[in-house]
Amino acid sequence: MKKLNVYSVYLDDGKDVFRVTVPAASKKDAAEYVRGNGDVVAIKPADLQDIDLDALADTLKRAQWGQMEIDIITRALAACGLDR
Repeated sequence: MKKLNVYSVYLDDGKDVFRVTVPAASKKDAAEYVRGNGDVVAIKPADLQDIDLDALADTLKRAQWGQMEIDIITRALAACGLDR
């Protein structure tokens, strides 16, 4: 899988300006992901660039998620390069 970055995409829908956090390979891909939801005002790298997968797995396990689901989620994040 491609290494993903996390972007904050600021959108103007004509009434409000709001932020969407998007994992994407590039700013162009981030803009494409939110297309149709308003005009893109700005795209900036988000403060969050990685996720502590051990902490996530522990949190999901305590919330009664199954091990198969936990494995899929954490492996997908790791494959995208979003693991800490």
